[in-house]
Amino acid sequence: MLTSNSKDKERSLSFLCCWYLGRRRVAMLLLLSLAFVVFVLGSYTINKESSNSPNIHQSIETIEFGSNQTPLSRDLSSLYSSTRRSGVDIIHPPPPPPSLPSHHPCDSFSFPPPPPPGLRRPGPRPCPVCYLSPEEALSHMPKLPFESPVLKNLTYIHEESPVKRQEEGQGGSEFGGYPSLEDRTNSFDIKESMTVHCGFVKGTKPGHQTGFDIDEDILPEMDQFHEVIVASAIFGKYDLIQEPVNISEMARKNIPFYMFVDEETHSYLKNTSSYTDDNKRVGLWRIIVVHNVPYTDARRNGKIPKLLLHRLFPNVKYSIWIDAKLQLVVDPYQILERFLWRTNSSLAMSRHYRRFDVFVEAEANKAARKYDNASIDYQVEFYKKEGLTPYTDAKLPITSDVPEGCTIIREHIPITNLFTCVWFNEVDRFTSRDQLSFAVARDKIREKVDWNINMFLDCERRNFVKQVKRHNLVWFVSCVKSLRLCVFLMMTGLS
Repeated sequence: MLTSNSKDKERSLSFLCCWYLGRRRVAMLLLLSLAFVVFVLGSYTINKESSNSPNIHQSIETIEFGSNQTPLSRDLSSLYSSTRRSGVDIIHPPPPPPSLPSHHPCDSFSFPPPPPPGLRRPGPRPCPVCYLSPEEALSHMPKLPFESPVLKNLTYIHEESPVKRQEEGQGGSEFGGYPSLEDRTNSFDIKESMTVHCGFVKGTKPGHQTGFDIDEDILPEMDQFHEVIVASAIFGKYDLIQEPVNISEMARKNIPFYMFVDEETHSYLKNTSSYTDDNKRVGLWRIIVVHNVPYTDARRNGKIPKLLLHRLFPNVKYSIWIDAKLQLVVDPYQILERFLWRTNSSLAMSRHYRRFDVFVEAEANKAARKYDNASIDYQVEFYKKEGLTPYTDAKLPITSDVPEGCTIIREHIPITNLFTCVWFNEVDRFTSRDQLSFAVARDKIREKVDWNINMFLDCERRNFVKQVKRHNLVWFVSCVKSLRLCVFLMMTGLS
């Protein structure tokens, strides 16, 4: 128990400390303490997903989810979510059916049991996936290309002075060539040989005087043959470069990693990273600087390399696209074997972990202010008039109309190149929210040919990429800026 003398001494000591430090020092100490708390909370929020999720991407365990999934697989997916619910493309002769070993190493997998009843269901997180070793995965690469149904030769429209027409649904850009509604209809009429709009309508080749221009010394490198590439992009310095991890020496030697950046991001990299104009690298990433970007919207510029990689890299067999907010944590050969070669697919994407319906996705975009509401409404009404209906199980084996479009795993063959061309044309014509136009582009092609996309579970995607949430980074930077302003104002007021 404190005596009155000890209390007096304590009050005297507190008074002496405040007198010694002064009001300004006390205020500075308080602000520094607050800044430390904000930093800790921000770091925790940014890394919450990866810290709470087990590091299981190297696990040799999974369940086989191909393109022919059922409502049961959607229910399994809910266990891992917070809510239930250039030139010419030429195809070689059709390959023989793929010959997988009679006993694949992953055949013995059993999917993890659901959480016990009554427990709080966790938010979106990874689930186990069965990968072969990188060396064994590479041995499963098909000897011949996937057969492109009907379409064998695909060429692209070139027009130096494209004209915008005045007609319903006419959006687009000079970069995309302002395709008319008739052009749009013809692009879905699948034939053996086709010529379609696919960006880069001006100039002599993609990246040269087309808008989205690339330095002359880089273009020959992009024309080289590669079996596999990994690509990403940052525009408007909106993301931080994430260094891939768990990449085999074989992949490091044979697979190029390309990061497209605009001039604004390029300047930022020179001041904040190991990048120099001599090495043009940040870690594994080969930096490609883009000049004269065709759009003012950085997100729309990012759709060019995302959807038109086959135009920028005309001699590549396979590509893996990852949004720059993601860190690749599994070897590319393992990803290709698991999601393309093992399922005999030519294109693979994960479905959205919560939403399966375009109309629901549109409302979610409006609620989150992802794009202006009038443009979203116009796009959805346009599709509705064309016959787009809400998703139901009647669409099976199609398991979703809404992708989680931050990763695209694909083989570059005429039918997949056509799909990403017409998908880009929808993004160019309407909003940049590619989840809204995905199902329309896919279904119009499927009406003409027998072709499908492997839409695997989102928890499987979260197994091979980790995410840094952009809005948390923006929030943290805003907090730091606010603290700086508070310190300045307090110092001014106390002086």
